[in-house]
Amino acid sequence: MSQNQGMGFPGGGGVKGLIVGANRTARLWLASILIAVCAVGALYRALQEPSLGWRFMAGPNAQVLAQPVGSSPAGHAQAALQGVTALSAVGVSVAITPTLLIESAGIHNEYAVHNHFFAEHRRLWEIVRSPQVSIHHAQGVTNIAPHARGIDELGMRFWFPWLVGLLSLSVGLAIWVYQPLSSASWCYAIASAGYAFGMLCTSTWGSRLLTQPPQAWPELHVASHFASFMVQCGLCVLLWLHPRRLGGNWLIWVLVAVALLSTAADGFQWLPTISLAFRLPIVLVAALLGVLFVLQWRACRTDASQRAQLKWFGLLLFMGLSTVFVAYAFGAAGHVVNLPQNYGLGTVALIFLGLVPLVTRVGLFKLEAWWPRAWLWFLGGLLVIAMDLALVVMLDLGADSAFALALALAGWLYFPVRQLLWRRLSQGALPGTRDVLPQILEVVTHGQGDSVALNLRWRQLWDTLFQPARMTVAPEGTTSGIAQEGRRLVVAACGPLDALEMELPERGGRLFNPADFRRANEIHDLVQQGLASGEAFDRGARQERQRIASDLHDDLGAKLLTIAQASGSERVAVLAREALDEMRLSVRGLTGQVALASDVFADWRAEAVTRLAAAGVEPQWTADEPPLGMALPARAQMQLTRVLREAVSNVIRHSGAKTCRVRIAVSAVRLELEVSDDGHGIEANEGGSRGNGLPGIERRARLLGGVLVVEPASLGGLCVRVEIPVAATALPGDGWTGWSATEVKR
Repeated sequence: MSQNQGMGFPGGGGVKGLIVGANRTARLWLASILIAVCAVGALYRALQEPSLGWRFMAGPNAQVLAQPVGSSPAGHAQAALQGVTALSAVGVSVAITPTLLIESAGIHNEYAVHNHFFAEHRRLWEIVRSPQVSIHHAQGVTNIAPHARGIDELGMRFWFPWLVGLLSLSVGLAIWVYQPLSSASWCYAIASAGYAFGMLCTSTWGSRLLTQPPQAWPELHVASHFASFMVQCGLCVLLWLHPRRLGGNWLIWVLVAVALLSTAADGFQWLPTISLAFRLPIVLVAALLGVLFVLQWRACRTDASQRAQLKWFGLLLFMGLSTVFVAYAFGAAGHVVNLPQNYGLGTVALIFLGLVPLVTRVGLFKLEAWWPRAWLWFLGGLLVIAMDLALVVMLDLGADSAFALALALAGWLYFPVRQLLWRRLSQGALPGTRDVLPQILEVVTHGQGDSVALNLRWRQLWDTLFQPARMTVAPEGTTSGIAQEGRRLVVAACGPLDALEMELPERGGRLFNPADFRRANEIHDLVQQGLASGEAFDRGARQERQRIASDLHDDLGAKLLTIAQASGSERVAVLAREALDEMRLSVRGLTGQVALASDVFADWRAEAVTRLAAAGVEPQWTADEPPLGMALPARAQMQLTRVLREAVSNVIRHSGAKTCRVRIAVSAVRLELEVSDDGHGIEANEGGSRGNGLPGIERRARLLGGVLVVEPASLGGLCVRVEIPVAATALPGDGWTGWSATEVKR
């Protein structure tokens, strides 16, 4: 996988990127052994501390308390000891103060205090390994024989960081096992190993009952600081190289040099405080991590998948490191931040454990769906923590007062802003369903006869709704759903509407998510219901028109036919036959019956030629052969038939012509019906013509979306020409792009 393609981050390649075979088995064994060694090593070191039956901890008013833990030897008092002042044995006595009971020596900023801490704990180690230990407290002196520390005396202060560290290490090593050739896997493995080492060290000295084996404790403390650099530098290199490579390898060497130099300054105590030797460099590296994330965000702006990966990874980074970064930033400024490290550092595990959804292929489109909510939720908690720290450090408030004030400020300031942001994020850059209701109405009310125009409106609706980078017609039978990890959204067909496949919403700005899918289903259901309602209405209207047409044909038609046959007056018979023809034409219009253009042209010819010949006018008929499959809708038949009748009537009644030419021209885009004569011309006919039919012809042409042209004819008389557009509703494969019929009655 190239650096500019695919996932970029570990696990994102899915099963295609897995390395299988014997080498993977060997790596799996190596990773399992390493995890087991780390787990047993931390557990072994924690159990090396002898137990007195109590856990010593700092209490209120700078006092020391001793709380009973685990199971105690027979005769051991289970009551807590108040006001513990010292421990003594074999002539050695050590004063017990709250500064000796802090979780980590690193909380002491100055190296002088730091060294005194380790020196006192070496003396405490000698005491707790004595056969008899005296505990001096407010109630007197309690003598106790130390015993081996039991598993039940470790407590959650040990098990929580121990478990979190091992789980994070497992994720990092698992990614390396399956993708050993990926530099991203190596970066993640190094970062997870550094975090696991630091958490395992913290689990031993943070969960101690009183002290810890002094052997290598200071060295482990320095090594845990180097492990912090492993975490930060590994993540920095990951963002430097993936998903887009931002530059050469020089940054890697700079980070290695900073980590080694800071570790040396910390181990050899070249500077007076831990803040200068360790905390300040680690804060700067964390700030660099943020800069690299911004650079990667800009570099991936044209790739929605990589942007989605960065969104999730950035959320993990922020949630995992923000609290620790704030604490280190206060520490780098020289302030003492005495927070429970065994639990507080657990947030960093989100960077590693949060990768599991990607590795298990939950889907970026699902992760991205609640990404904004997770951000807003975590920002609220972070704001409370930051305000609490600021109030404690800057205003010297008590812990309870500072926390209460921080909650109040967060409620007054953050939550109103959060609501505003959430409304903005939930609305996004795309219109809501309410905004596209006019387009939905256009689709459902357009009618299903003109499928091309209907599908054009259908595609315009989805383009407005999601603004996809690309939209294509999906194969028949396609079901709705999200495909390709959110890159594509498929909308199923809906009656005459095509199934569509859309790629990357917001013009490629992001992936589709489940919320988009729900909106698509909502729109699809609305359109489907609207089309069904429209079809039901049209079906009812057709049935009613059919009933009216049947009544006209059976009742009025029969009476007109009787009049035409039985009347003794030729004029009455002619009028009855004309009325019968008009009634039949109206019935055809009511029933919506379509007919092949060739059949309609033949009927027109028979009627026009018969009428002209009967009036003593020589007929000339010219008509193009209509394309195969061309059909005229009932509405067009009715209007054009009446146009032709009126035009022929004008020639017969007003022109004085001896010759009349009727021409029909058909193309892919228009139909022309022309009637011309050799009569008196437009001047002599203008008054009568306009009074006897030209306005009606113009109105009928306009109803069909066409125009009327009246001009001198080449024969010398008047030319009346109607031009109308051909609606593009052809059936697939019929070779015709004009009107078509699915059923034609001959």
